[in-house]
Amino acid sequence: MLKTACKPKWLAILLLALAVISAFVWLSKWQLDSAFNSATAAADESAYKTRVPLGDLVEPSKGLVEESAARPASVTGHLVAGDYAIVDGRIQDGETGVWVVGHFAVTNDGVQDFADAPGIPLAIGWAPDDATANQAIEALDARGDASAALDVKVEAGQSPESARNETDPQRILSMAPGQLINTWQTPAPAYYSAWLLHESGLELPEGLQTIHAVDIDTSTQIDLLNIFYAIEWIVFAVMALYVWFRLVRDDYLNDQHERSDAVVAEQVRRELLRELARDRKLGTGGGASAADAATSDTATDRDHEENE
Repeated sequence: MLKTACKPKWLAILLLALAVISAFVWLSKWQLDSAFNSATAAADESAYKTRVPLGDLVEPSKGLVEESAARPASVTGHLVAGDYAIVDGRIQDGETGVWVVGHFAVTNDGVQDFADAPGIPLAIGWAPDDATANQAIEALDARGDASAALDVKVEAGQSPESARNETDPQRILSMAPGQLINTWQTPAPAYYSAWLLHESGLELPEGLQTIHAVDIDTSTQIDLLNIFYAIEWIVFAVMALYVWFRLVRDDYLNDQHERSDAVVAEQVRRELLRELARDRKLGTGGGASAADAATSDTATDRDHEENE
């Protein structure tokens, strides 16, 4: 089979196949590089467990950077009476309920004191239904504007969702700071672009439960689609080499069949010549001697050898 593979046409096709394989291998490497270069670096787990002042993470009227989202913080301020809202569609422990969200006026963010307290939405607690949430809001309103030092988690604002298909079109369905701020009756001199998730510091009214926050994934994230494409290009490269091998193998088998047919044809020819010689010998009347017959067979074999 090696002789067949060394035919000029198969060597030329092999060079073409190797060029194609090289391109496939390069594409596979490119996909792997893309997968690892675009991988999200593992988050610093300690940063998401260490509580820092709110002022270190976000400031009023400024955007929240990605590295500051989902970080624990401490802040001092008070809830503004009358500025509470209910956010629908909040799932906790597999049950859908609502959040009670309030207007939290920040008087000290751990970095500076504010004479005019900027406002930020504060998700206070989870309730199974609107009735329980409204009772909790009444209890919170009754407390007035008592100051409190809170442990919170800073969260990035969500996009507003339309409630047109809901029974109440004014229903709030997402933690969108701008939408929540528009429901407040008491304006603030400045606002935060984020919102806070209450963890501790407030005594929750009866019926209201602490919101269970989902821990951030601190593992390295790799794009598996790029990995799949990289494997796919390697498969294509193997297939290209396999196709060349099959073509060479088929050519080799064809040559073997042709040689086999030629050998069989030659054997049949020899047998026919021998039979013809015998028929000639018998046709002379049988007077020929055994030596003549042997001479005739020898001549026939010599003819065969010359024909070969």
